[in-house]
Amino acid sequence: MAINLKEILASGLLEICEWKPLDKITVKQVLEKTGVSRQSFYNHFLDMDDLIHYIYDSRIVPKYNGKNLNMNFYTSLVESFNNMRKYKKFMVQACKMEGANCLKDYIFKHCEEFDLKFHQSLYGSVLPEDLRLATIYHAHASSSMSLSWILSGMSVSSEEMAKLICQMRGAGMERLFQDGAHPGNPYKIQ
Repeated sequence: MAINLKEILASGLLEICEWKPLDKITVKQVLEKTGVSRQSFYNHFLDMDDLIHYIYDSRIVPKYNGKNLNMNFYTSLVESFNNMRKYKKFMVQACKMEGANCLKDYIFKHCEEFDLKFHQSLYGSVLPEDLRLATIYHAHASSSMSLSWILSGMSVSSEEMAKLICQMRGAGMERLFQDGAHPGNPYKIQ
């Protein structure tokens, strides 16, 4: 079995994050914790932000990788919110960080890109402009809702947050998808 250095580095950063503020953790400290060389780190990641994005992609939202577009959106969203709770300290700290490659900006971009692919796969042909614009709007609105939930302490249950987001996203989708390959609301909670 091959050693997965990305996962080793991710685990190291998450461990350190339990006792040290994320914005104060250096690459050197992650390397000392994991025993990975500096060269190996930079062979896998551009910088600390890239490692943070990797953790988000692989541990928080693994089902939203664009490879499995035939998914139940609600159950996958509940799973992602549960992952956010599992890594709460990391998520809260990462979402408070500012800068050119911060996680908040990455979440907005990731959500928009995923949603456009998801809707494209469901629609089956080129997205009409009104559906494309609604997709971008809902991606940003649900990202904002998720960030507010994270930063406010995650007091609402994962299921309730997913339900609220699916209800918000479902508004008007019957009409927008009516001419697509899979008509209906892709955000129905089953």
